[in-house]
Amino acid sequence: MDRKTLTGFILIGAILLLWPSYLELISPSEKSKEDVVTPDTSLVEKYSEQTLDDPVKTVLENPVVEEQTFIIKGKNYIAEVSNVGGGSITSYTLTKHLKKSESSLNLIDDYNSNNLVVSFVNQSGEVISLDKNWSLVSGGSANLSETSPEASFLFTTEHLGSQVTKELFFYFDSYEIDISTSLRSLKDVSLDEKYTLSWVGGLPEHEGTQDAMFMEGLISQAGSIESFRVGAAGFFGSSSSSNVDAEEKRYVGQADFAGYRTKYFGLFFVPQKSDFVEITKYPTPLRAGVDISITQDINLEKNKLYLGPLDYSSVENLGVGLEEKILGWQWLSSVSWLVYSIMITLYSFIPNYGVVVVLFAILIKLVTYPLMAKQLRSSKKMQEISPLMNQIKIKYKNNPTLQQQKMAALFQENKINPLAGCLPLLIQMPVLMSVFMVFRNTIEFRGESFVLWINDLSAADTLFVVGGIPINVLPFLMSFSMYYTMKLSSATQPAGGDPAQEATQQMMKYMFPGMMFFLFYAFPSGLNLYYLCFNIMQIVQQKIINSETTQDPVAH
Repeated sequence: MDRKTLTGFILIGAILLLWPSYLELISPSEKSKEDVVTPDTSLVEKYSEQTLDDPVKTVLENPVVEEQTFIIKGKNYIAEVSNVGGGSITSYTLTKHLKKSESSLNLIDDYNSNNLVVSFVNQSGEVISLDKNWSLVSGGSANLSETSPEASFLFTTEHLGSQVTKELFFYFDSYEIDISTSLRSLKDVSLDEKYTLSWVGGLPEHEGTQDAMFMEGLISQAGSIESFRVGAAGFFGSSSSSNVDAEEKRYVGQADFAGYRTKYFGLFFVPQKSDFVEITKYPTPLRAGVDISITQDINLEKNKLYLGPLDYSSVENLGVGLEEKILGWQWLSSVSWLVYSIMITLYSFIPNYGVVVVLFAILIKLVTYPLMAKQLRSSKKMQEISPLMNQIKIKYKNNPTLQQQKMAALFQENKINPLAGCLPLLIQMPVLMSVFMVFRNTIEFRGESFVLWINDLSAADTLFVVGGIPINVLPFLMSFSMYYTMKLSSATQPAGGDPAQEATQQMMKYMFPGMMFFLFYAFPSGLNLYYLCFNIMQIVQQKIINSETTQDPVAH
């Protein structure tokens, strides 16, 4: 490996480590006109008049209605709904994907409890927020089951003597909430015959420093998903999510979905047919705040809200393509889905995700062994003829054409394809990258323990903390196994090779494992466990290849 290749590896490592900080650096702290999608300028200008600091008029014309709260128990959640705001969700606790330290997990806190607010623009250009004095017309607390899988709540309020209704539908085995909002009676007092349904405040952050790497607003238009980053992680995973600059983005036209996610949880609107979507991020004292507003025609009453964990099957049921974003990069979605499916299948037979990770590493190495063996054999042959290659380079250094001919003859005589070592790696790369993304993103690891100190595969395996620095064991073991693998691969290299190349290889034995150590230090223990087992299998394969006898190359 020459100096240029080494420099390339160092630059790649630096990019991987500093990329989140770079994203935060280039994210503008002030609103930019370039962020506003304006195919319909009149519509954007109309809604642009309202900013984060502009007052919104709240309707208080009716007698104050006493607040009532209703409880809905689904299969994996318990929701509390208040008549204030016409069905604001004041509590939404999950009973699945919990850590051992959690009896439940609430997606509602003080910053987002005033949600599902309905508003419209009146003839004077004022934004009228209908967030008070709603009364329950029908429905009540319900304990859902397979025999009673649905519950609905119908709320009503008045504006200028006209009735407005909002109905919410909850389901036993789903995190989806159907919302039907009727403002048709306000057509005459509405400026544009449109209304807006808003979620205010985003979601609480439950994964500590890991959340900052995943927090983003997401919107899909015509099947293309755009990300609006909210948080960013520092050099070693430290979070800056509570120091978010106020910024907003607007999108005109139909949205397949629009919402916000943390690492493992999300809220997403699936509108019947939107005209305008606005996503706003801003800081709160404890976390990032994110508002999602969907504006659509007053005659279109239906919206769907997904509120819950980002597990693949639940998100896939929405039918809007959001699942392609859940497992990592969209361009790898097919391979990632295959990796995820195999993981879930293994878990159905062996209900321990730690064991599944170990078996998956073994399975991947067994499946890719023919390719890997071909790569290792090719690399070993190249090492064996390296002295002869150096002799040719020196002997014919002034005649590049003849040098290439002699090199080709040497490769042909020893039955070596110089590209044979690269092709198997290229074939494996999509699988290896998909495994990385799935194991890093999947909520199935959350709260799942393995052995000894590894009590949560979705978090770093911190054994103890010294001076505020967590001591994680698996990154040490993973890096050492990588170093030993590289040491084995160079153990059979004959003497007489290029001194500069040998020095570079010796340096890489330390630098590359060290770089991976820092990169993976704050990553989930499930991911580090996988790569540790993967490296151990690689060591076994390398020993097998090293034990094979090969004929000495013929000297020239």
